[in-house]
Amino acid sequence: MSIRFVDGRWKAFAAFKGKRLCQACESEEEARVVEKQLLAQLGRQEVRQAVANEGGLESVLLTCKRLDWAGKGPDQFKLGCAIAAYFGGDYLPVDVTEQKIDTFLAWLRQTGPNGNGCSNGTINRYMSALRVMLKRAQRLRLIKELPLFPERRLLKESEPRQLVLQDDWYAALLDELERMEHRESYRVTVFLWFMGCRVGEGLALTWDRVNLEGKPSLIFTKTKGKKARRLPLPPEVVALLASLPRRGDRVFSISYRSYAEHYNEAKHRVIDRLGLSEETRKEWVVHTLRHSCLTRLASRGWSGPQLQAWGGHLSMSVTQRYVHGSAVDLEHLVY
Repeated sequence: MSIRFVDGRWKAFAAFKGKRLCQACESEEEARVVEKQLLAQLGRQEVRQAVANEGGLESVLLTCKRLDWAGKGPDQFKLGCAIAAYFGGDYLPVDVTEQKIDTFLAWLRQTGPNGNGCSNGTINRYMSALRVMLKRAQRLRLIKELPLFPERRLLKESEPRQLVLQDDWYAALLDELERMEHRESYRVTVFLWFMGCRVGEGLALTWDRVNLEGKPSLIFTKTKGKKARRLPLPPEVVALLASLPRRGDRVFSISYRSYAEHYNEAKHRVIDRLGLSEETRKEWVVHTLRHSCLTRLASRGWSGPQLQAWGGHLSMSVTQRYVHGSAVDLEHLVY
């Protein structure tokens, strides 16, 4: 390390393990102070790199996979991988500050991994995975305190989904799936239309949880609330399941991604074919089948507790989101 007077200015130089830094200064006294600062900076970089190799986000991620997410499926680990990819595998947990989290949140909201931004639910899942990673880093003594996470009030407000599929839209959707020869997606769509379950629940259904004898019923085990749900089967679903070939443990042999691709392709064809609005195109999602089913049941006079039990909601407030104005029939109360 040294200070030199070069080209009419004082300069401070520092070298450490093959790395060099240089900074121009206004005076000799300033150069001597800066010289020590540069040397300290190089030393910290060396120490931080050594820590990163052992305790960066990638290392914490692998530890979470082994200890925190073992047996919980690949979803949490995938979210963790996306988080590590955003910050960098060698990024130190101590550098994940409140400001960095806010920046990450803004990126999820505006862009996200797919470039289209993320919904509130997806953002909350990312924040949950990041919180697990930082708690693990705290247990590993890589950080002393957890940063303050943004409250739910900071997330963008979700727009209520009011779209309910009309019968002719549903018929056209099945027609397009049949034309494209997506037979398995056709069957899944019929199942979701009558059962109103989440797509993941339907695709995870296994034959040992289906009873087609006596009073037909099934049991959803892979539920969002982690509680199994037993439901009776409508005649249309009984006929559908009875016609399916049993090729394995699962009732439907298709992945969520493949089904979503087939469904969305058919949806766009229906919208173009029927001349529906672009607003409908935006609101019509896979989950609309669930909204439509629960709304139909509400219009038939089902009570709130019945809808809650059928939909598998933990609270009545969640059930209310699925009961749209079209399902509230006031005329029969007056006439």
